[in-house]
Amino acid sequence: MLRSFLKLFIAFTILSMGIACSTDTEDDSLLAGEDFTGTNIRVLSIDTFSVKLSTMKFDSITTSTNDRLLVGNYQDDTMGTLNAATYVQMTPTSYYLDNDATLDSITLVLGYDSYYYNDTTQVATVNVHKLTEKMTSDDDYFYNTTVTPYETEVLKTLSYYPTPNKDSLVVTLPYDFGEELFNGIRDNDITDEESLYQKLKGLTVQPGTNDNGAVIGFSTATSSSYLRFYYTIPDELETDEYTYDMTINSYYNKINSDVTGLPLEAITDQEDNLESSDSNHITYNQCGTGYVTKIEFPSIKNLFNIGSDGTILDAVLYIEPNSTAHTDIQPLSETLLLYTIDQNNDLASQVSNSVDVVTAGITDENTEFNELTYTVPVIDFIDQKLNESPETEDALILIPTDYNSTVNKIIFNDSERSEYKTKLIITYAVYE
Repeated sequence: MLRSFLKLFIAFTILSMGIACSTDTEDDSLLAGEDFTGTNIRVLSIDTFSVKLSTMKFDSITTSTNDRLLVGNYQDDTMGTLNAATYVQMTPTSYYLDNDATLDSITLVLGYDSYYYNDTTQVATVNVHKLTEKMTSDDDYFYNTTVTPYETEVLKTLSYYPTPNKDSLVVTLPYDFGEELFNGIRDNDITDEESLYQKLKGLTVQPGTNDNGAVIGFSTATSSSYLRFYYTIPDELETDEYTYDMTINSYYNKINSDVTGLPLEAITDQEDNLESSDSNHITYNQCGTGYVTKIEFPSIKNLFNIGSDGTILDAVLYIEPNSTAHTDIQPLSETLLLYTIDQNNDLASQVSNSVDVVTAGITDENTEFNELTYTVPVIDFIDQKLNESPETEDALILIPTDYNSTVNKIIFNDSERSEYKTKLIITYAVYE
């Protein structure tokens, strides 16, 4: 969760100066209740509230519920080295094979689901290992930080060029590995999940630690990713080849990043906040790893200094992504969801209004120069902050809908770096 301070130390002199832009009107369309009837109304557009940005990091996020396996490794100038590995447990639909069945070969098939992030033109490596313990969790979920030990010896290494819009990646595994499992099922030594796990607790697919390419998404669907045994029954008049599959019944993605030497290195606990002023006036969001930008409005209560009764008509946050940090192979998320976090940086709730959940979208200000901003409707949150009792220290965060199943990043500019394109604008109706 990206932390950065947007300090706009502009005196809140609404009465003595025409703040941003203000107009006088008696238009009944601006009425916000019966109290406005028969009154003079001034509408103020105020953009002088301070916007404080910082980066925080969730201790862990779930990565076992979005039907995607992630594998890859790459280096990023702003976010460090990112590594994504997947862990799976597999079971067959039945524990039966013909008594005369003979194994021919075994493959691990990983079906692309079209997702990728970063450079797919570089050679990638997958290393398949056997787990030494079953995947376990204290609840019903696995997380990006879950640790499951695996054999140091590699079962199979394969180098390949990712083709995420194609069918699948096929990894041929050692014959003796497949034969032990195949014969165990055929000979009724493996008859259920527990006896299977005595022989195969699961597999992990690790990327090459020296890779600098892309993170690739693979589907968990039974028709897309599976362990396939090819076999024949020699005594048949026609020797047909048959297949026997084990499919994924549980999985998770372990995702971490090495931020040594970067400002993010200062974040060691979920309650830590890295202010934008301490990170070159930018803040960080990264799916999968837990980084997110924290947004606060420390001067919002100055609205009471106007000294007259009034009503907020609108409140919009504009926040600028850093144009140099995003490319065709590292695209921006087009839609972000708005959540609140409490004083300990624990997730509190999703922000919604009377119609739906609140989302932020990209606005093109100047496509020629790649000047973009996210437009975030925050009137519900601002209303809450102005009326809450007792006062709280909750804040806003923005995360993509696929925060748990991708590794996309967003780098935000604070108000100083964005030349005050990152700002909060409140439309306020004052009546007497």
